[in-house]
Amino acid sequence: MQITCSSCSKDINIPDDKVPQGQAFNLTCPGCKTKMRVDQHLQPPDFGEEEGVGGLDTTSMVVDEEYDDDDEAFEIYDEHDKIALILDKENHDLWTTALTELEYKLQSAKSPEHAVHKLKFNQYHVVAFHEKFGDTALETSPLYEYIREMPMDTRRKTFVALVGDKFKTLDNMEALANSVNLVINQNEMDQLETILKKSTGENDNFYKVYRETMTALGKL
Repeated sequence: MQITCSSCSKDINIPDDKVPQGQAFNLTCPGCKTKMRVDQHLQPPDFGEEEGVGGLDTTSMVVDEEYDDDDEAFEIYDEHDKIALILDKENHDLWTTALTELEYKLQSAKSPEHAVHKLKFNQYHVVAFHEKFGDTALETSPLYEYIREMPMDTRRKTFVALVGDKFKTLDNMEALANSVNLVINQNEMDQLETILKKSTGENDNFYKVYRETMTALGKL
């Protein structure tokens, strides 16, 4: 889908699989940061390939610069942006400081269900997840279940850090047993930035070798 910003006229390309189907949605222009409301309901039922990108007649959509601030905006990022999803209200400020220092763009979610929705429509590089997020036990959390069942092609691109009271920080075997990349004990969150730099760096190096090997084999 292609949208033209009503303020700065920047063309914004959104992959079709990321567009909420049949719904109006909010959009923030990556150029001028204007907030817009895109209404797909006014699209005609029949349109051809010549009309817009991928057959979508983008001229038939309503793009309005005003919308309810309580509604969530559809964020558009540059190709090389690193994006993190913070799902840890107790340590939100610590995550914000550490991830901002590492140059991540930040998002959050209101509930486990909201987090699952975000994960379905976005590729996050880091997911910071507290075991009690949403006042739901880890074993019954729809978010945890979704993370454990993510397709491997998506999962290997997502670094998941799990925080809890009983975890042993940086214990790789415990992380593996919990289907995450990193476990952090709540009592050691004051060392978060150091822990995150070490673990994400090791993960990047591991997958760098993997990607180079798969490329050499013609599988990437």
